[in-house]
Amino acid sequence: MPPRKKTQQPEPRLFMSPAGRAARLDGQDVDRVTNILNALSTQLTQWASDQAANYAVEHWDELTEETLTKRLDKIRFAHRDTLNRAQVRGTQIHHYGEQLVTGADVPVPDELLGPAEAYARFLDTWKIEPLAIETPVAHTDYRYAGRADLWAKIGARAGATALIDLKTGSGVYESTVMQLAAYRHASIWQPNGPESESPLPSVDLVYVAHIGPDDVRMLPVTAGPEEFRAFLYVQQTALWLKAHAFKGDEPLIGPAAHPDRPDWSEF
Repeated sequence: MPPRKKTQQPEPRLFMSPAGRAARLDGQDVDRVTNILNALSTQLTQWASDQAANYAVEHWDELTEETLTKRLDKIRFAHRDTLNRAQVRGTQIHHYGEQLVTGADVPVPDELLGPAEAYARFLDTWKIEPLAIETPVAHTDYRYAGRADLWAKIGARAGATALIDLKTGSGVYESTVMQLAAYRHASIWQPNGPESESPLPSVDLVYVAHIGPDDVRMLPVTAGPEEFRAFLYVQQTALWLKAHAFKGDEPLIGPAAHPDRPDWSEF
């Protein structure tokens, strides 16, 4: 009997960098969900400016020792650094909480002990069974990608499948609704690495797990077709802004007109 030929796995369509800052779909760059939502003018704008102001005040002495260029970069990118630290912190809390709920004796840093214990209680109380963590997703038709925090079975809701976003900051903003709608309605995911790429299964429930110093609030999120449609509108706005940004050859706003030469635009 001739040897069986090995079935060759198709190449993954989605590539996302380990830090999640770059995504490619079918070999072409695509926008990440969080970048698309930057087109919104929401409370996040105020939050970002607050982070810059707080950083400047709290690091005043350090900043005076830097060059003007480095000083400017550290202040204006303070919000991005805060987000990166929050993502790392959320991942650590999730990691320690999962171990604590199994009864494992793990050394948890003091600054994470309260949230990690709260997260462990949350996993136990809600009977959370993680299916995938920090999972790359993409929509192959609408051409966007992202990384979702947690997909899980919830025993407390009769084994329902849930998409859960972990938040460790002080607040939860409306843009989170569209972010989770985009993840929920993606077409493919990679639950266990690129080789596991497959159609995204259906989701019964969507939540934000807002992790505080000593408790976790489970906040239900409406992320249905209407919210997904709103996200797609924002995506089109983001694409329009990107297409027309810094286009000096075909500016949408021309030079000043004069009465003797009005230069009327053709609409």
